[in-house]
Amino acid sequence: MPRAKSNERDVFSPSDVQALLGAASPEWKTAILVGYYVGPRLSDVVSLTWESVDLAEGTIVYTQGKTGRKVEVPIHPDLEEHLLSIAGDSPRGFLCPTLGATKISGRSGLSKRFAALMATAGIDQRQIQSSRNRKFSKLSYHSLRHSFSSALANVGISADVRMKLTGHKNLDVHQRYTHVQLEPLRRAVALLPKLSR
Repeated sequence: MPRAKSNERDVFSPSDVQALLGAASPEWKTAILVGYYVGPRLSDVVSLTWESVDLAEGTIVYTQGKTGRKVEVPIHPDLEEHLLSIAGDSPRGFLCPTLGATKISGRSGLSKRFAALMATAGIDQRQIQSSRNRKFSKLSYHSLRHSFSSALANVGISADVRMKLTGHKNLDVHQRYTHVQLEPLRRAVALLPKLSR
């Protein structure tokens, strides 16, 4: 898979996500599956309550904390199976109650805990020096959002549909979340007509 620009996030491969799931606690499994199959930011994931999940309709509806946009995403079968196995009794209960009670940033925040989970799973954060001489991790929880959009693009889902699923309103912003693998590009070029006889 081609690497993203130096100041952009990379994406997790399906085998990376499986490794994360194998190293994760039950709540982190929920957060990882929601991140990979629904694409919200970590702050939105840990804010999700069972009210947001409609298993009968097969959707998750949430309002993005950053933009205030309401997003509705169909539930992938793997995520549905997981959610059924942990379904809560209270509609106001959190999907990830312990994670929801923890700050995102800080020394013991969720971002650091996810970095530790990545290390346990054997996944390098791919840290680089940013333009402001600060460390930037090309792989982080937010990479699951990039992975969601990129996986959809790599199976041929149009940008307008991907934007509805991610809640992006601006195509330029959305394109930064989409990393196309070489294989779909190779298949596209192979469709061009042959000129040789």
